[in-house]
Amino acid sequence: MKPIEIENKLREVVSRLIFEVKLSTNQNRQDVNLVSEDAWIPILKTVLQCPYLKNLNKEKKNFPGIDLGDFTNRVAIQVTSTTNIDKVKSTLKTFKEKNYNNSFDELFIFVLVDKQKSYSQEAIDKIFDNQIEFIANKHIIDPGDILEKLTSFRVGVQTDDVVQ
Repeated sequence: MKPIEIENKLREVVSRLIFEVKLSTNQNRQDVNLVSEDAWIPILKTVLQCPYLKNLNKEKKNFPGIDLGDFTNRVAIQVTSTTNIDKVKSTLKTFKEKNYNNSFDELFIFVLVDKQKSYSQEAIDKIFDNQIEFIANKHIIDPGDILEKLTSFRVGVQTDDVVQ
């Protein structure tokens, strides 16, 4: 399969996942979110360069504040279908209260649907007081961001992709 075909197929699957999450969330069903945590791990491992990323909820049911973690590379990820700033602030507060900065240097919030267009960096900065860097437009990511990063991994075009 050519790289462009893989990207197209992945985009198709991700589009279906986003739609499923939106519908499930509207029905107040969270089971798709739990399945999504595991489903996204292989992709997030590659994109965020966290080869030891694992589901923390499997170690401790309902792990507080974060869902995925790579203790070796010190990266934590909250997986959510909630897009608002209150969810972001809640995650950041829990991260701070639980002193996760002792185990993780970087926190991402992975929104399973389309994230908001913007988030208040000022509101975020008030929570962390420069204890950890959390930049909304870098650390709040969604499937579109992941697909964009995967596409950027493709360097050049293979010879069999060239139209003659």
